[in-house]
Amino acid sequence: MQQTGGKYMHENKNKQNTGTKTIKKIGKATYEVVVHFNENATETMQDKLKRIMLREMEREKHQKVDKND
Repeated sequence: MQQTGGKYMHENKNKQNTGTKTIKKIGKATYEVVVHFNENATETMQDKLKRIMLREMEREKHQKVDKND
């Protein structure tokens, strides 16, 4: 476990680093992300991202409606 900015961050290590690794430094924090794709997936990455964005927009829309009640 590492302490960053007063908060603890868990380090989860995947032993199968077969995905694409991206490292990004933001301020004093360095983020390492390994992306894996399911070869048997039935939707494209574009379809998946579109679905996620639409769901997030719906969630935000409902939050705004709830605040206005």
